[in-house]
Formats: sequence, structure tokens, C-alpha cells
Amino acid sequence: MSEPVTFWYGCNVLRHGDIIHSCLDILRALGFEPSPVGGPDYCCGTVKDANQTAAAGMATRTVGRLNERARRVVAWCPSCHSHMHDFMERGNDRHFDMTYLVELVHANRAKLAPLLVHPVPMRVMLHKHVGFNELVPVNRMLPELLGMIPGVEVLDGGYVAPGYMCASFAPLPKALEDIHANTVRAAKAAGADAVVTIFHQCYRELVGLDAAGATPVYNYIHLIARSMGLAYEDEYKAWKRAGDGAAALIGPDRLAKVGIEFYERAVLPELKKRPVLR
Repeated sequence: MSEPVTFWYGCNVLRHGDIIHSCLDILRALGFEPSPVGGPDYCCGTVKDANQTAAAGMATRTVGRLNERARRVVAWCPSCHSHMHDFMERGNDRHFDMTYLVELVHANRAKLAPLLVHPVPMRVMLHKHVGFNELVPVNRMLPELLGMIPGVEVLDGGYVAPGYMCASFAPLPKALEDIHANTVRAAKAAGADAVVTIFHQCYRELVGLDAAGATPVYNYIHLIARSMGLAYEDEYKAWKRAGDGAAALIGPDRLAKVGIEFYERAVLPELKKRPVLR
């Protein structure tokens, strides 16, 4: 009998439908019955850190909704997971167990191993950060999981980025440039074919390196899904590579839903952005 869990994917992963669907399929294959929740209605409140009243209101609402759903919540977003421990549960009664997806998959790696049947011939360097690893040892767990994939060789580039994800350095562009440059240098020095990110925020930032031709970039879920035979298209990478031409790939129907003005103001600049490499 499958164990019911709530898969809390957060707000900012909504651009990556392939990752969400792959995570759900992976959870089902490992014996869980995932119920996905996310978006603004389940915001952790970290986006409103500058306004503690608003952040506290979001936290109370989200903890209450999660309390009503399941006894076990599996978080995808590192911000949501850390914010739950650092802020949300401090002022609210949490009635559910909390697990980060990497922890759950790693704990069930014996079940995962026989599902990894398709070789993925690739030498990869894991993009690591210091901060979140103190809460969940992802920098140790992910190489072990990636190493289970036939054909994957995990290389140690000797570089660990500061902070707990790339997005936290958005207000510090020079620091982000350093992360980009150090990541590319470490990957090339190690002889890696590609860089693999742990977090989707880092993937969305570093995939600009892919679009710029500096190095291929994947999220770890992409490689696990490929080895399992899951075939969800990474549309975001295609849009990023297309830049100005992304509208043709997205299509008029989806553009009409978000509004062309919003797309041109908020989405297109992100898709056109390329890293500054020194």
C-alpha cells in the first residue's frame, strides 16, 4: 500500500513543469502516493521577509493548510524547507513530519537502484553550496545518488559556492559572476561534461551557462528521470537557449494566458539573460 505524502513544490519551480512531473513519478515509483501543492496559495513567506507581518500571515496560512492535508510533507524547494524550520514553525504548531526530497530519495535508494535502467554516459560535476548542506547533507547524498545511474561518473571539482543557493546572490551581481566563473573553471579543470545542480533556483541561474555555450547544465532530477525512462521535455532550457525566439516555442495560447505585456516585462529579460564570464 502506498504511503500518502504531500509534495510541496513551492512557488518558484512553476517554470519547470518537467521537474515537478518527474518528482511525482519518482515518488510513485518509490512507493509513495504524492499529492502536489504549491504556488502562491502555499507560499512559505520568504518573499516577504522585509515585511514580517505579511511573511507571518503567509506562514500561518501555509502551515494551517499543510496541517489539514497529510501527516508527511516532502519539500522540493530549499527555501521552503529551511524557512519552515527557521521561521514558520516558530510561531505556528506544525502537525506533520517534514522531509526534504533528497533525504527521502536517498533513504529509499535501494528501491531506486533497479529503476535506473537506461545508461546516461556523462562525467558530471555537482554544483554545491555551503549553507543548505548544514540542514540536509545534500552535498554528500547527491553524489551517491548520481553515482547509481549507469554511465554517470561524478567528479569532484573542488569548488563549493557560498550561501545556500545562487538565487540568494541576485542582489549581488558581482558575487554571482564569481560563482559562475568558479563553477565553469572547476568543471573544466575536473574534465566534466556537464554541471549538475541540486536546486532548481541554481539550475535556472546556471542554465544561462548552457545557453551561452560555456557548459551543459542539468538538474539532478533530469538525470534520474532520464535513467528511469521518463521523457518530460525541459522547456525552460529550450526557451533560455532561444532567447528572443522563445515566444515561438511558448506559443500564442500560453502567452495569451500570462499576457504579452507581462511576458515581455518579466519573463523575456530572464530568458535573454546570459552570465558574465571573466
